[in-house]
Amino acid sequence: MKFQNSLPLIDINREVEHLVDFIKDQVYKQYKRDGIVVGISGGVDSAVTAVLSMKAVGSENTIGLIMPEKESNPISASLARELADKFGIRYKTRDITPVLEASGIYRTRGEIVRKYFPEFDGSPKWSLVQPGSFLESSAFNYYSLKIDLPGGPQTKRLKPEDLRTIIGATDLKHRMRMAMLYQEAETRNYIVAGTTNLSEMVLGFYVKYGDGGVDIEPLAYLYKTYIYQIARHIGVPDGIVDRLPSPDTFSAEVADGEFFFRLPYDTLDLFLRASRLDLSPEEVSSTLNIEPDRVKRILHDIKHKHGISEHLRMMPASPPRELP
Repeated sequence: MKFQNSLPLIDINREVEHLVDFIKDQVYKQYKRDGIVVGISGGVDSAVTAVLSMKAVGSENTIGLIMPEKESNPISASLARELADKFGIRYKTRDITPVLEASGIYRTRGEIVRKYFPEFDGSPKWSLVQPGSFLESSAFNYYSLKIDLPGGPQTKRLKPEDLRTIIGATDLKHRMRMAMLYQEAETRNYIVAGTTNLSEMVLGFYVKYGDGGVDIEPLAYLYKTYIYQIARHIGVPDGIVDRLPSPDTFSAEVADGEFFFRLPYDTLDLFLRASRLDLSPEEVSSTLNIEPDRVKRILHDIKHKHGISEHLRMMPASPPRELP
């Protein structure tokens, strides 16, 4: 199929039917369980997964967990409840702040922030950001700490060891949520549904044994662009569909594009498709009307991120040896 400046059209009714059948088959035939649990974050991916799960096994066999913590955007839990109420999905709210406090991750991250901003007392909101969109910046990938101080936002580039410390502590949020999901699933004899889409899966924008540690990944073959189309089709509330996609793991809101992809999803998905089709930079450049050097930089970044995240998509290694 010829590469164009939009993704190929899909039959949304057919995809919804396919997904519902897949989830039902996985729950009852493959896993032989009684239902499904979904973490509802207030984002579009979890919303679509929750609604499709409910369609597959019924509201009586579906439960959503809403798992806020003190740095979550309050709108996240509000939107999650709105979704559950609209579709009659049973849900429970479990605030994971106490267990995260006990683990020391807030303190660990705060100590790193104070290394760069000694005046930080815990109240200013902060996040991690990259240099800017590839469409506007040619800078290589690096992370900076962005903090909202009284005099205005300030940004300082992080040393690798400090970045790793913050990321490691932050990933515990994802892993703790997954632990809560499995506790609920095992109590009820349910399975856990993941919410990772193709755009995230290919580039490794998820946490191993966190949001990547699930029983099934229904959306992993769908570009984010298609997720939005399905969301509107099945009636996901506008507040969720129109919301800025965000990891929601820092006290200040940061978009997925600012934090990781450096592109908006609609553009990213086109480049992902071009990469999967192994198209030349020249063909992509002429189709999308983006200068060739910038196209090369983006395609290189996609291949790089896919390569360094390969371990996320692999089972744990074991010695290639069999004993008699």
